[in-house]
Amino acid sequence: MTVKIIACEVMKEELLSISTYCNIEYEFMPMKLHLNPEKLNRELQNRIDSSKTYSRIVLAFGLCGGALRSLKAASCTLTIPRVHDCISIFLDGSSKDENIFKKELGIFYLSGGWIISEKSILSEHKRIKEKYGERKAYRVLSRMYESYKKIMFIKTGCIKENEYIKSSKQIAKLLNLDHEITEGSSSFIEKIVNGPYENNKFININQSDVVKEEYFNANT
Repeated sequence: MTVKIIACEVMKEELLSISTYCNIEYEFMPMKLHLNPEKLNRELQNRIDSSKTYSRIVLAFGLCGGALRSLKAASCTLTIPRVHDCISIFLDGSSKDENIFKKELGIFYLSGGWIISEKSILSEHKRIKEKYGERKAYRVLSRMYESYKKIMFIKTGCIKENEYIKSSKQIAKLLNLDHEITEGSSSFIEKIVNGPYENNKFININQSDVVKEEYFNANT
C-alpha cells in the first residue's frame, strides 16, 4: 500500500531529498493558505476525503494557527507531527525550539522554502514597490514586522542554501533586523517520510476520529 504525504510547499525540497523504501505519493499545498487557517482547514479536509486508496495519510504540518483543528480522518489512519508549526519540524521537534520561543521573543524564522515562496517577504516587497514605490514599500513592511528584532535562518542542507542565506540577509537588512543562522535537522523530516510514527512525535488518528487541539501538546 502507498503512503500519501500532504505537505506545505515550504518543506518540499527537504521532503523530496529523503531517500525512502516505501511507496510514497506527495501533494504540496501553497504557503499562502496559512494566511487563512479556516481555508487551509477546508482544503486539507477536501484532500483527506478525496484520498481513498492509501494505507496512511501524513500531514506535514503543525497545528498552524489552529488550521488542523477538527480535521477528520477518512478511509485510513491520519498522521500529523505533534508540533505547533514547521519551525519545530526543521529543528527536529525537540524542546530546544520551545525554549527559544520562551526565552527570546521577536525572532522571525526563515528556511529555503520560505525564501522562495510567492508570499515571501522579498516577493511582497517587490509587489508593493512596483505598485507604490520604494518609500511606501519600506513603510508598509516596517509596520508589518515592527515586533521582530531578529531574522533566524534555519539551515536544512538545501542544494541552493547559500543563495537562500544571502536572501535572508537581504531581508534582515531591508527590515533593519539582526541576522543569525542556526543548524536545523532532517531527523523529524525523515520520520515524516519513513516513520516510525511513534506517539511521542506524531498524532495518529483512526478512521472517523477527529483531531483535537490538545493532541499537539507533547504530554497528550
